[in-house]
Amino acid sequence: MTAARPAFLLAAALMALLPGAAAASGIPMAEEWDWARDGGRIINSLVVLGAVAWLVIRFGGPVVKRRAQSIAERLRELEEARAKALGALATYEEKLKSIEAESEKVREEARREGEMIRQRILEQARREAALILEKAGEQVALETEKARQSLKRDALTAALDAAEEILKRQIGPADHKRLVEDYLSRVEKMN
Repeated sequence: MTAARPAFLLAAALMALLPGAAAASGIPMAEEWDWARDGGRIINSLVVLGAVAWLVIRFGGPVVKRRAQSIAERLRELEEARAKALGALATYEEKLKSIEAESEKVREEARREGEMIRQRILEQARREAALILEKAGEQVALETEKARQSLKRDALTAALDAAEEILKRQIGPADHKRLVEDYLSRVEKMN
């Protein structure tokens, strides 16, 4: 029924345009109405239009119906594809959110690990600096003690040299003999 309506409209349009086309073709127009001539033309036109309408309805209807079914099927497929695409989009958006959250966790974990490594490095540097300072203090104390011992040796050597010089000048051979005998007597007493 829906296919018959366009065919009817097409037939009506053709009927309305045919007199104009006939006048433009140069066919002489009748001055008055004649049933035999004009009625025959009208009946002939109606028969031709009916045949055209019947052909359109008979053969065009199924074509239009198949085309409408094809379009409806294609629309249904497109709707299914659209629904599937929207589902996939939602899935991908969810995955993207999950990936973004995961990447933020990884970045935060990397920041924490970096801070922990930084703290370990600083602590190790502090320990090493303290150890270096302690060793430097020990080295300074050792060098100070060495310098003190060297200074004592030098002072003692200088004092002994000075005393020897003084004694050489003041002790004579008799004093020397007496000092040796006193030393030997003390050694004998010790044994």
